[in-house]
Amino acid sequence: MIKKFGFTGIIFLILYSVITWGVVADFEWVQRFDYALIALIQGWVTESGAGFVSVATDIAAFLPVFILTLAVVLGLLIKKMYIAALWFGLTILTFASFFMDAMKAIIGRERPELMVITTETSMSYPSGHSIASVMLYGFVGLILILLVKKLWQKIIIGSIAGIIILFVMTSRIYLGVHYPSDTIGGMTFGMAGIFISISLYQLALPGLKNWMHRMNWRDKSPELSK
Repeated sequence: MIKKFGFTGIIFLILYSVITWGVVADFEWVQRFDYALIALIQGWVTESGAGFVSVATDIAAFLPVFILTLAVVLGLLIKKMYIAALWFGLTILTFASFFMDAMKAIIGRERPELMVITTETSMSYPSGHSIASVMLYGFVGLILILLVKKLWQKIIIGSIAGIIILFVMTSRIYLGVHYPSDTIGGMTFGMAGIFISISLYQLALPGLKNWMHRMNWRDKSPELSK
């Protein structure tokens, strides 16, 4: 199972690399895809819709993601899942903050200048909201899917997480602040992050638990797969 998670993470990382290459090289297929999807999604823009989406898209903004991440970390600490708490918090911080900011600065893609409904000051690629939505809601969703036993529970959790992520990605295009390739790039990077992180967690957990046991610290962090 560890190898499967790691392999899946590498596949998503390769997809992200291909999209990034297309964006940096400014390939024609990327431009055609972006403008076609922008025209399709922004064809549904209304005044009331724009007002709602402008507010709702912030479920993946910095402050809500920070607060919810902190809440999850504190909840894990209360349940004495110290390794899981540290792992979850560092994964979100590393991928949804450090790596995201670094990639935006290195790639330096400007925001779209078509029908801009709201404004953003940072660079465009990859979409930070898309990365954050995957790293928080997708991450929590995948963990819960691995922990629950019943198929209907897995389906409901996966559907809710998927709807949130898809909404955030679409909302960024709807508001005119991102190209579609920005959001897809952000999604694939976030997926790579959570799968690789879970594989590393599973790999390191037995050794870390043994070390904490020797230090007389009782840790209840769960295994996510057998």
